[in-house]
Amino acid sequence: MTARTSYPGPECADACTTSPKTQPFEEQHYAISYWASRWGFSAKTLREWFRDEHGPGLLRQPNLGRRSKRDYTTIMISASAAARVYAKRTTKELIH
Repeated sequence: MTARTSYPGPECADACTTSPKTQPFEEQHYAISYWASRWGFSAKTLREWFRDEHGPGLLRQPNLGRRSKRDYTTIMISASAAARVYAKRTTKELIH
């Protein structure tokens, strides 16, 4: 069993920090699978967490009209947006 890594870990200090001058569009954005593996949750769980999230640091690319194939949306998440959602979802009120 692997230990759950909390955000932010020392190994991602450079990738997960932003200076006050850094704009959300300048940050590195990562796929759902990256954050799922870092936090120890499934990709499905994180897709649910970010489904209704909007704001800086989230990139959504809908892929529509794919001729008899299902439509899907690619979501890329910056470190600041990930920190915001992680803090919201792991508050003591939500953990029983």
